[in-house]
Amino acid sequence: MTIWHRRLLPVALSCSAVAVLWWSAARGRAEQRTNTRLNLGAAPLVGRDEIDGWVWRFGWSLVGAGLLALLVVAACRLGWWWRVRQRWVLLATSLGAMLFATLLALSDGTDGLRYGAEHNTEYLPNLAKAPPAGEFVRTFVDEIDRYSVHVRGHPPGFVLLLKFLDAIGLSGVWPVVALSILGTGVTAAAVLLTVRAVAGDQWMRRAAPLLIVAPYGIWMMTSGDAVFAAVGALGVAAVAEGVSRRRAQAIWWGVAAGVLFGSLLFLTYLGATLLLVPTVLLVAGLRRREIGTVAVMAGGVAAGLAVIGAFWLAGFWWLDGVWATDEQYHLGSAQFRAWGYFAIANLGAALIALGPVTVVGLGVLRSRRMWLLVGSALVALLVSHLSRYTKGEVERIWLVFYPWIAIAGAALIARSRRWSGAVAVGVQATCAIVVQAALLSKW
Repeated sequence: MTIWHRRLLPVALSCSAVAVLWWSAARGRAEQRTNTRLNLGAAPLVGRDEIDGWVWRFGWSLVGAGLLALLVVAACRLGWWWRVRQRWVLLATSLGAMLFATLLALSDGTDGLRYGAEHNTEYLPNLAKAPPAGEFVRTFVDEIDRYSVHVRGHPPGFVLLLKFLDAIGLSGVWPVVALSILGTGVTAAAVLLTVRAVAGDQWMRRAAPLLIVAPYGIWMMTSGDAVFAAVGALGVAAVAEGVSRRRAQAIWWGVAAGVLFGSLLFLTYLGATLLLVPTVLLVAGLRRREIGTVAVMAGGVAAGLAVIGAFWLAGFWWLDGVWATDEQYHLGSAQFRAWGYFAIANLGAALIALGPVTVVGLGVLRSRRMWLLVGSALVALLVSHLSRYTKGEVERIWLVFYPWIAIAGAALIARSRRWSGAVAVGVQATCAIVVQAALLSKW
């Protein structure tokens, strides 16, 4: 590929992204004025106000987020990410991602943390109406219309998790908030561990700062999808670590992956789509004849089937849940949302969540190992998109995919190009802070 072609692709992607964003916003603004049941308010994003969700405001925590971003920028410029041990890279990325997302949310005070967890459409308010855990699972499909929209749109797993927390004394909104914060940090660390296992230490270091300031961090707070993203990321990391291990160790890595992905299936139906990412890693492992690949597959399938079987014995069959949710989906706001608009607007929302550096990174990324992760996540997202079960709200729904795509921006960061890395991080952080200052999000 010539230098001209290498430059042309990122320019073409950037121009296409601008066109998608412009059309999504302009057409969406017109749509939500004439269709009051569109329920967006900040098209292509969702705002609390269903007519105009763009509410410019200032919070001192945004200054804190900006200072944290400057610290990450300085670390890139000074080459800190390449000088320290890997464990410090992992720790700094995990803590940084949690802190940055929390500071963004706190621009609306504690309400910015609590609103998305305790709103009556979310999971927590259902604890009062849900029966004991065994009965809840057994009757979930038959009684699905009793519950809030988010419970109706997902398997029963997250409500079971909240029931467990309540049973051990961790009741109320703050444990749910803590789950989202923890999920944000765990996701970042698990993605980095996977990048190291698949593409090596240098790519892990290049991706780390971008995972701290990613714009999708806005919607990690406080959404159950942050927990789903963390469980899925840990599952992918277990597969990536296991394929290069000896068979005895690889089996246990596979068992861990199987339990995690089996659990993910009962947290979100999108878990089935995310399976494309570890599947690609396993196929690559077979082609390279990695010694632990078959053992990981065996352990993973056995453990995953065990989780599915446990729910089946408890009275919930996954496919029955899919059909019940499909029925509820078409009875809800989806019936008022035309696919002709969301076929483009979903992509516009995803572009905002991923940030411009990701778009440019997709055009310049040349590492085949990195493309195993980025490409499989892109395909998984497109499968979800083309299924037409995601009309809007994808800034939150697709959180399970975004971190794996965002690491494409690591192509712009290198030890020998410290200024480019600093600029990339600065651009991503600025986009996140501006969107948070302008959008009063529903989550």
